[in-house]
Amino acid sequence: MGSKDQEGGIFGWRNWTLPDEWTTIHKDRTPIAPKENDFGHHGSGPQWNFGEVPVLGSDRNPVKHTNLTIADHLLRYWTPFLKTFFTDMGANIMTAQGLRCGDFEIRAMECIEYYGSKQGMTACKDWYDDFMECQLGAKQRLRMRAMFKKRHVDMHLEYLQGKRTWDETYEKPPKYHAYVEPWYNEKWSHLEHAQQ
Repeated sequence: MGSKDQEGGIFGWRNWTLPDEWTTIHKDRTPIAPKENDFGHHGSGPQWNFGEVPVLGSDRNPVKHTNLTIADHLLRYWTPFLKTFFTDMGANIMTAQGLRCGDFEIRAMECIEYYGSKQGMTACKDWYDDFMECQLGAKQRLRMRAMFKKRHVDMHLEYLQGKRTWDETYEKPPKYHAYVEPWYNEKWSHLEHAQQ
């Protein structure tokens, strides 16, 4: 009996881990190689395997789609065939100006304007990647999924195996007044008392 406890229990269950293939982490981290002569994808752009269900926002995953360039996203900036007063009025719909990513867009577009469209694809990649991350949040989503798996799957499994205690695994909920700004008024201060 002592040897089973040292080895990790029956069938070694204390040493089991959950493989990444069972979650979306494996799909997020596995790059898709670009395919030659793929129908529907000319040049660069997101590539999908047959039978794969795309997860929201995974088409801009820089780890999975290694062939993405800033040219794929620049295609949305188009010049109208006929320039009129109405096309000028509706031009702000396609931009991020006035929103939280407006500064990133201005820096990226000014860089591309300075270097030109051909050289700007490489010289302005960092500026444009920052703009794309601000708009789409692909890297933030990857970090969030990895942290969720670590906290809610791996740590829970370690708790079940006896490697962690309850306090190490789960945080205590915040106190009921944790998100409320304390209010103080001299007139009613004699009625206030310390919260327990």
